[in-house]
Amino acid sequence: MVTSEAAFSFTVPPCGPKAKLRVTAPDGAALQIPLPQQAAPGDELHLAKGESGKWGLTRIVKGSAAAEAPAAAPQATGPFKLSLEDVERDLAGPSAVLVQLETTQGPLRLKLVPEWAPLGVERFLRLVDENFYREVPIYRGIPNFLLQFGVVKDPIRMNRYDKIPDDPLRGVPYLDGMVGFAAAGSNTRTCTVCLFLGDVPGLGQNSVETPIGRICPESMERLHSLHLPGDIPQCGGTGPDPQKLAEEGNDYIATYFLDCDFIVGASRVR
Repeated sequence: MVTSEAAFSFTVPPCGPKAKLRVTAPDGAALQIPLPQQAAPGDELHLAKGESGKWGLTRIVKGSAAAEAPAAAPQATGPFKLSLEDVERDLAGPSAVLVQLETTQGPLRLKLVPEWAPLGVERFLRLVDENFYREVPIYRGIPNFLLQFGVVKDPIRMNRYDKIPDDPLRGVPYLDGMVGFAAAGSNTRTCTVCLFLGDVPGLGQNSVETPIGRICPESMERLHSLHLPGDIPQCGGTGPDPQKLAEEGNDYIATYFLDCDFIVGASRVR
């Protein structure tokens, strides 16, 4: 992020194509910026203050240009995407790892595929094994788009996990039930996870957009039954504010968003 008195930039969070992004400029002005048609989550939007004192968009830096992906493995290029048959084959493969999320609506089972995102899968399994996902609210829920969770108040619990590098793109499509980390830009994945509620063909083009697994068929109905609290204020929504959640913890949810569902635990299925 670049900041000065007359210019600043920010990274587009995961959001829908018609989102209004709420940001505070260096002079304290509260801005609502419609997501440009050519921008996507993970991109950097650069703004500058004109002679009139108003802030305006000056350029868009695509997320994949912000950092180089690891050179050890090839990236998918162009329009290449794995087929549904390829996805199902990988999910049924011997390396897939079965995990169960316990929610306030019942269990969700998902399979992780290390070949899709080795660093992402390794991080998610560490979070599961170290009991990070306990009493974690699903604070973001957008119809036909996603559910999001992974923000907690406990600084010790949050700060023990460094940001991890992006995984190279493998051409894995964002289908209904896909699981992936949320990110604030290239190489920023930590603990926050998204569960997708429909096919999102526009995702999967930037290095931050790498699925790590998919909800199992027997859990899809439960996935779609979870409460949708709306989008976050930073994207123009009226749902829980992740910044307030990090500051105030679950008391914030209990006071203002009683209908939110929770991830109450997570474990590997042996």
